[in-house]
Parts: sequence; structure tokens; C-alpha cells
Amino acid sequence: MLIVKDLLSPKAKMWLEKSIHSELYASNLYKHIGNNLQRVGFFGGQKYYLKESADELTHYQIVADFCNDMGWVAPMPMIEAMKMPITCIEDALREQYKAESDLLEQYEEFYDEMEEEDCIVAQFLLQFIEIQRKSVGEVGDLIARYNRCGMNEAAILEFDEFLSEK
Repeated sequence: MLIVKDLLSPKAKMWLEKSIHSELYASNLYKHIGNNLQRVGFFGGQKYYLKESADELTHYQIVADFCNDMGWVAPMPMIEAMKMPITCIEDALREQYKAESDLLEQYEEFYDEMEEEDCIVAQFLLQFIEIQRKSVGEVGDLIARYNRCGMNEAAILEFDEFLSEK
């Protein structure tokens, strides 16, 4: 009988499980945001956040594939229910910025833990640090653009249309 060797340390597995949870949580969060924006008439925001949700599922699969390549299958986590009210684009951007910033911080901590311990895992993580760096910057740019709308309803609706094109 052939045996595939598990190449991951317990510490790496703990961090990978946390990363899988975070990516799936972000996917669900963006679905929640998109559904709430649809409910209040921001259809561009809905389209944008459903695309963001799909991107997070892609990130999850990259992590899951890496685990498999390393001889291990991570357990599927239970994702907690989304309960925060999203009543406007400002709420959505606030939640997105927090989620993306938290993910960046998490991947930085994971990398710091793995840098000396496991060069293969550390090298794998660099792509996620770059993904999150770009995501935080992109959301920051969206926030700056949204803030220029002020309280002007027409400008906010134009911003919603802009989101549909992202």
C-alpha cells in the first residue's frame, strides 16, 4: 500500500485551517453584503460584492489545493451567520475594508510564524500577502472615491454604477 506523506507541521495546519475559515467567511460576508445592497436598491454594489465573494472562494481553493499537495486535507469549517446590517454602500465598504485588513494582518502573522520554520509554506504565503496588500489598497481607493460623493444621492448612485463595472 502506498502512503502519501503529510508534509505539514501542526502549527502550519492550524494556520491553514484558520486561513480556510477566513477565506470562506469573507466569501459569505460579501454574499451577505451583496444581498443587502440589492434589497436597498444598489444593484451595482450587489454585482460587485457577488464577484468579490467568488474571488474569495478562489482563494479558498488555492489554500485547499496547497494542503492537498502537501499530503493533508483540511477540515471544512462551519461559517458563522452574518448578522450585521448593511443599509448603504458606506456600511459595505466599512465591512469590506475591515475584512481585507484583517486578512492581510492574518497572513502577515502566518508568514512570520513560518518564515524560519517551513520555507515551502512561507513561500506559498507570499502570494496571499500580495493579494491582500492589493485588496486593501483597492478598497481604500473605493473609500476615497465614495467619500467624494458626500451626501449627494446622484453621486452615490453613480458610484453604485461604477461598482458594477469593477
